[in-house]
This record gives sequence, structure tokens and C-alpha cells, in this order.
Amino acid sequence: MMGRSLLLLAFCGFGTAVAQTTPAVPYQALTGSERWALYRDQTWLSPDFYMGAVVAAGFSQSVPDPPEWGKGVSGYGRRAASWMGVFGIEETVHHGGAALLGYDPRYARCGCKGFFRRSGHAIKWSLVTKDRAGRTRLDFPALAGAYGGGMLSTYWYPSRFQPLTDGVRTGTQEMGFVIVFHLIDEFTPEMKRLFTGKH
Repeated sequence: MMGRSLLLLAFCGFGTAVAQTTPAVPYQALTGSERWALYRDQTWLSPDFYMGAVVAAGFSQSVPDPPEWGKGVSGYGRRAASWMGVFGIEETVHHGGAALLGYDPRYARCGCKGFFRRSGHAIKWSLVTKDRAGRTRLDFPALAGAYGGGMLSTYWYPSRFQPLTDGVRTGTQEMGFVIVFHLIDEFTPEMKRLFTGKH
């Protein structure tokens, strides 16, 4: 499972281009067409979605995880397809559940100052979101996506992987990396300035 953790961390490196953020302005709920466009653009039409699976498969191949899939080209292909499936399930459940409940699947940067304040914001908003009225709610769809992706992936893994043990552990790891992902996204403007020198 350590290999799978490393893979999710690698995927987070691609997340700044995939993530949709909401600006620090009065809240406006997404329309149905905006929801569909957001889901489509964050997953199946995003090069970063596929690049994340390719990189994740590379790390998984190096472990290897699971060893039953071997180290050859076919093993790499299975790992890449597996990670595409995990990420696809996670995003589909998250966006679908958010639409059903009227929740917002986007991450909103803090709009505040200070490293600790902004870090706390990123951690908090990995677990909560806004409803149609702009009220803060526990983000059940995000949790369901992470744990659903982790648990369902065990069905195409070797038979020793179990949904209520390995799957839940993977879901917990995924939620941890959602926090890392949001921290990266929160500080993306500063990182861009650091590397490009542009303000």
C-alpha cells in the first residue's frame, strides 16, 4: 500500500492544472451546465488526468504494487488502467454526489494572508464545502469519492485485496492526499512567482 500512497502524491503534482478554484468573491452556485463542464474538463478531457495515471503507474511499477501484476509492459498497462479507474471513480462519485446534494465540488482559495491561516483553510476545505445557499457543509461527496474509488479498486486487484481493509485504507490515504493537493493549489500563485519571477 505504500506504493499506492506514493502514486497519489505524484498525482498531486499534476493537480494544480486540473483543479478548479473559486475566487474570493461573494459565492455563486454552479449551474447544471457548469457542473457538467467542470466534471468533463477535470477528468476525461484533461491531459493531467491521464498524465497522473501514467506517472502513478510508473511509481507503482517500481515498487511493484501489486507484485502479482509483474514488471513488464503488460503490468505497467494494468497499473495505468487501474489508476485511471481509481481517479475516474473518485471524480465521478464526487461530482455526481455534489450535483445531487447541491454541493460545490470546487476548491476555493482562502483570499487571506499568512501561511498558517491559509494552510488551515486548505485542510478545512478538504473536508467541507458549500451548498446552493453558500452554507458550509461536510463534503460527503468528496469523502464518498475517495473511499468509493479506494474500495472499488480492490475488485480488479488480486483477490487478497479486500474492500473493507485495503479499500478503506486506500480511501483514507486518498483523503490525506486531497489535503496535500489543496495545499499545493492554495499556494500555487506563490510557487509560480518563485519559479518564473513574475508577479
